[in-house]
Amino acid sequence: MLDPVTDYIPQRAPIVMIDVLKNADDEHATTSLDVTDDNIFVENGVLKEPGLIENIAQTAAAQVGYLSKQNNTPVPLGYIAAIRHLEISTLPEVGSTIETTIIRKNQIMDIILIEGTTSLLNEVICKCEMRVFIKSNN
Repeated sequence: MLDPVTDYIPQRAPIVMIDVLKNADDEHATTSLDVTDDNIFVENGVLKEPGLIENIAQTAAAQVGYLSKQNNTPVPLGYIAAIRHLEISTLPEVGSTIETTIIRKNQIMDIILIEGTTSLLNEVICKCEMRVFIKSNN
């Protein structure tokens, strides 16, 4: 386990959608989230679609934040610029743990293209392609 996730992402409670940054490098990052009933995106005992999307976005943010910390630079802000090919097959229930992996596919200037995949019990329940705009700290 690495440092607390809030060292790598700008989000704070109640919108933190990752619990653990399991690993990160220049191309990948993996996080986990325990789905709890006090999660802002939980409704009727399940984590709703916006929570899954935010979880993928925060996994990408954690990767950028981790790499920034490794380079002794400030953690930048990021914004979802576009979501494509979103597929959600299952909404995870309270009490479950999801694992999300992002793969950085490309970066053009301040836009990062990632593929995100969220799994529950080793079964993919959500995936998408996401473009994230990284706001420079200049």
